[in-house]
Amino acid sequence: MIGQETRMHLVLAAIHIEASARAVPLGPAMLASVVKRAFPESIRTRILDLFLDQSAEACAEQILALDPDWVGFSIYVWNRLQSREIACILKVRKPSILLFAGGSEASADPAGMLSEGFLDFVLPGEGEEIIVEFLGNLLRGAPPDEIRRAIRPSPVKDLATLPSPYLDGSLDPSAYPGMLWELSRGCPFRCDFCFESRGTQGTRRVPMDRVKAELHLFEACGVSQVFVLDPTFNFDKRQAKAILRLIAAEAPAIHFFFEIRSEFIDAELARLFASIKCSLQIGLQSADDAVLRNINRSIDPEDFEAKVLLLHEAGATYGFDLIYGLPGDTLEGFHASLDFALSLVPNHLDIFPLSVLPGTRLHETAPEFGLEHLKEIPYTVVKSPGFSEADMHAAARTAHACDLLYNQGKAVPWFAMLLDALDLRPSELFARFAGFLETHADPDTTALQVAFFNSCFSEREVAAIAADIVTYFGYSGALLEAAALNPGDSGETAGTRLPAHACLATFQHDPLALLEQLENGITELEDLACVLTEEPCQAELYIEGGACLLRIVTPGQGATFTRIRNGSGADPESQDTL
Repeated sequence: MIGQETRMHLVLAAIHIEASARAVPLGPAMLASVVKRAFPESIRTRILDLFLDQSAEACAEQILALDPDWVGFSIYVWNRLQSREIACILKVRKPSILLFAGGSEASADPAGMLSEGFLDFVLPGEGEEIIVEFLGNLLRGAPPDEIRRAIRPSPVKDLATLPSPYLDGSLDPSAYPGMLWELSRGCPFRCDFCFESRGTQGTRRVPMDRVKAELHLFEACGVSQVFVLDPTFNFDKRQAKAILRLIAAEAPAIHFFFEIRSEFIDAELARLFASIKCSLQIGLQSADDAVLRNINRSIDPEDFEAKVLLLHEAGATYGFDLIYGLPGDTLEGFHASLDFALSLVPNHLDIFPLSVLPGTRLHETAPEFGLEHLKEIPYTVVKSPGFSEADMHAAARTAHACDLLYNQGKAVPWFAMLLDALDLRPSELFARFAGFLETHADPDTTALQVAFFNSCFSEREVAAIAADIVTYFGYSGALLEAAALNPGDSGETAGTRLPAHACLATFQHDPLALLEQLENGITELEDLACVLTEEPCQAELYIEGGACLLRIVTPGQGATFTRIRNGSGADPESQDTL
């Protein structure tokens, strides 16, 4: 038994995919909160942020620098292999160290993880209650076999019983560029490819008094982005509307990211989403009801379109998820779903290959559907009866082309315009762009798009109009996004009159005249080519007051802009100033 005077050192390690606004160790912090409450004098807990681009050796060094007795890992698909490497190094460097793990990978495959030999214990399921019992057994010196027998998944029945890691100081909102905000656990649906609802019944929600207190703290700490952890935020429409009204009143400056279901959208909810700064993600997955029924989902395309139209008319920002390689699907079916999704003008479209995750029902039924998939991380489907290996590669090329051209390329304002001019379906355009990418590359996504569309149009005048449209919306969209993500970088570049968020762009026509024609409703490229005179020029695009403004510059001003951006400063002999 560990003596009363001994204080054990526990490190809870979070290995993030990359440094980003989502890289917040909420899971470890939730555990740290209950440990602090249960063992205030006997256990000292530290939370450590690690990243996939670090070497296992560097991660182990950071852990050992904290001199831990016990180390807990949150293990997911993306960090299982790195966690194993780190753990092996720790065992060599400090043989007395005790290692355990939780997380979705540990919950789905506890026996497999233990058999790999790098962990002493695995804690499957929700961790708050199980870790308190586990650490209590360690403190009293229980034998390892007895401790293992006592480990049983134990979902927290009432989330009101849990302390908030934000409110008790375990996690400082001001220390991270964004926040993860848990509003519920469990899921009322039973999608076969998802682990979210397995082992739990229904949905448990965080009480509103805690929601209010955490939101007030986020606002007080100057948090700019919040990612809401609730896979069906609008399932309980009454509570969802109450939270949206609270956000509008108490935290209007924060941008929120929600996952929602289309079935539960109504006109009032759409208006509430549009009244705050937020982005919505809707899991479409496929537009084919027969395919979705193979994974215990369904869709009514007409209802889906009608509900999304409510968001569109209200002015809310929304995107969709698509999955290729689903059981019963084909490459042609995936393309049809892609075309359907883009006909609804999403702000972005995220496309993934199907992964057959351990612990999911799909993992059990995959043989029935003839799904061949990787047995190790990332568990992705290799082929199926309707989706050959070549088809999976073709879908991956399409997904990459869509991400680059549509998402990264800020294509929403002009996509339908250029698509109609080329008389192509979205899937056909992305296939053509994927082929273009095999021989062309440019770190400037907008410049790459311009080169691509120049190759698509045979008429030079129409190609020039298309290039100008892509140029304006590509660069202005990127500037607006950068300003939103870094609101503190306002004002001017030090020592110049150059705005911090600004760029120089080349146009074949007067961009102000082009924008005026677009605002007047002239959107046919051939019509625009008739009413606009070709006038090659450069223009400065810059952010002011939350909007993207534009002004034509002289060649000398353009040269000055370039010198400043390159760090060489303005030419003292030049008469052209910005």
